[in-house]
Amino acid sequence: WREKIAFPSSHRIVVCGYDCSKHNWPDVFCEVLSQEYGTTLTLKQGLVIGRILKTSNGRDFYAFRGIPYATPPIGLLRFKEPLMFPGWAGTLDARDYRSVCPQWDVQGRMKGAEDCLFINVFTPSLPSAGSFSPVTYPVMIFIHGGNFEEGSANMYGPEKLMDKGIILVTFNYRIGVFGFLSSGDQTCPGNMGLKDQVLAIRWVRENIDRFGGDPNAITLFGQGSGAASVFMHILSPQSQGLFSRAIMQSGSALCDWALEGEPLGYAREIAQRVKCPTDSPTAVLDCLRLKPVMDILNAQKDTKIFGDYPLRAVPVVEKSGEGKFLPDTPINLLNAGNFRRVPLMAGINRDEGAFFYPTLLNTYRDALRENPSFLRTHLIPMFILTTTNIRGNVDSVSETIIFEYFNRINHSNVSQILHPFINMSTDAMFVACNDASVHSYSTTGAPVYMYTFEYRGENSMVEIQYGTPIAYFDPGVSHGDELLYLFNLDVEGLRQPSLLDNLVSGRVVSLWTDFAKFGEAPQFVNYEYPRWEPYKPETQAYYRIERDLKPGSFYKQRAVDMWTRHLPALAGMTTPTSSPLTQNKHSESLYRTLAWAMVSVSIALLVVVIVLLVVLYNQKRSQSFKANTENQSRLSGSTLY
Repeated sequence: WREKIAFPSSHRIVVCGYDCSKHNWPDVFCEVLSQEYGTTLTLKQGLVIGRILKTSNGRDFYAFRGIPYATPPIGLLRFKEPLMFPGWAGTLDARDYRSVCPQWDVQGRMKGAEDCLFINVFTPSLPSAGSFSPVTYPVMIFIHGGNFEEGSANMYGPEKLMDKGIILVTFNYRIGVFGFLSSGDQTCPGNMGLKDQVLAIRWVRENIDRFGGDPNAITLFGQGSGAASVFMHILSPQSQGLFSRAIMQSGSALCDWALEGEPLGYAREIAQRVKCPTDSPTAVLDCLRLKPVMDILNAQKDTKIFGDYPLRAVPVVEKSGEGKFLPDTPINLLNAGNFRRVPLMAGINRDEGAFFYPTLLNTYRDALRENPSFLRTHLIPMFILTTTNIRGNVDSVSETIIFEYFNRINHSNVSQILHPFINMSTDAMFVACNDASVHSYSTTGAPVYMYTFEYRGENSMVEIQYGTPIAYFDPGVSHGDELLYLFNLDVEGLRQPSLLDNLVSGRVVSLWTDFAKFGEAPQFVNYEYPRWEPYKPETQAYYRIERDLKPGSFYKQRAVDMWTRHLPALAGMTTPTSSPLTQNKHSESLYRTLAWAMVSVSIALLVVVIVLLVVLYNQKRSQSFKANTENQSRLSGSTLY
């Protein structure tokens, strides 16, 4: 039953397989063999062998990992659009994950390889041979996050989702300079990473029936930059008809960080840092194709100013060439309306910006302590210029932000600054663009459901990655925390989840998978929780995922108005950063805030002038008094005791 196994190439080909159905072996013996040596499946590209694993509840499921879906983008294919992998001879060993794409890990070490375009499929069961009416499962394709510069599919364990009667697909795509370098013209249009994603989705549509999946019931879901990618697929002409539902977790194509406006300038900066010519796009690309991976990653890292920001190796508008993924900006594509209105679920975590606290502590603690003005003169302007599109009138914008978020605190005390900074960065980078996305998309007639994830459990992604250097500081519900309740994450330092953690996880998994099955927000059958109402511009309903599930409306509209309307106007931007929003009481309140901020600045300047005048007056008076005293002493000739 077993022949020699050989690994002759980088894709680990197994020269044989086995089939229990052809042998009169006991079921228990077959199960042991399947877990040890795998189970085989025929795809269009060839035969694959996978594993049988256990769900969180102890049920069997099938895992096929590390299947190549695209030709390795190496050599002359670096910075090129992806090509479908042609196939293989023999049986492909798909029992384990393969390489991630090139990136830095948390400790600053390089990992990964350019041969990284692999896909993973997890299914509750496989179609029976010869069956004419197989059970078909809805399919959920997850797009990982990581600022378009890091991350991989390998860390997202499927065990929780596999109990819910769906097929999960995860995959790697090119990231950083390798996935998003662009010359701004046909030489290198850019968006290679997004085109990898399109190819992976097409691979799923062509092959998922072999795994028992329904190619017409595909849900795209992603987190962070993966969520921004999901919205771009909704809008892109290259992705129309490839999926039927979408979930965006903590990100959107309308976020300022999700689009690069000057790709050629960034390409030239990378080229200059690795000593390549910069006189023409062709010279830049020809030289960069020959540079070692490490050199390019170092150049990418050296462009950072404020922590991981700015993000420059990100999607771009493609101005020329055929097959453009983004022929216009996301907001213009959204307003044009030439896309399929798929049901959308979108939301954010309460304290998204908590990932900034290591930067504040490790980089700027001393500067903040030594200079009370550092927050106003350096930190806030630096945040604005590296994470938003605001460029004009930065001083006035900074003063308004200080007044709104940092009023009545000690600007030299890092502990007091942390929570306001988390609130500010959460609003600026996630709340505002999420609101703009669901608001604008709902006006197209598409079903939209918004959520906020506000449950703080035993684990925190920020604490797992960076620890907690300040005693009693709680980062809250940080960026990526909801992933702890959807997946079995392959990360070190996880604490044992509590009973309540597991209960919340069960609810989150049910909400996500039921949406994938039915295309609408699920309602719990026992009516234990209130109904999740769809988002409408006039009601702006959302669902709060906490210890319990609670409805809400008009989430943080004061912050939304500030970041999408008033600060851009103060900066002199000719158009708002998102679609126009309805004026409301929050706008009026913000106008008062802006007015008071300007009044505060004026009063501060007036106080400074008065203080200077008083100082000058006292100096003159002191000099006059001293002169009179000396004259009197000379006249009297007396001695002071």
